[in-house]
Amino acid sequence: MERLKIYISGKISGLALEVAEKNFEIAEQKIKEIGHIPVNPMKLHDYKPELTWHDYMSADLAALVYCDAILMLENWEDSRGAKVEKALAEALNLKVYLSPKNLSNGYNR
Repeated sequence: MERLKIYISGKISGLALEVAEKNFEIAEQKIKEIGHIPVNPMKLHDYKPELTWHDYMSADLAALVYCDAILMLENWEDSRGAKVEKALAEALNLKVYLSPKNLSNGYNR
């Protein structure tokens, strides 16, 4: 099996930090369990209240371009940032997984 580097994308803004962290952690563990390499944007940098949405997105998008695929969490459609990440992933022709269930079954754009 080819090991893919999979970027995790979902809603962060507007959620309690603990809730967002848990959602991304569950996805990260699922990716590891099936033998792929997760890229969790919540672990790319420490939370700093002085940073803006743009600051975080700049770092996250820079990480995404080095991935093979993107996993969209259940709440991704409620997130402006996740929509941007998905659009970039599609433009880069990355594999797009619309659910963690699809990780084992192949991707579905």
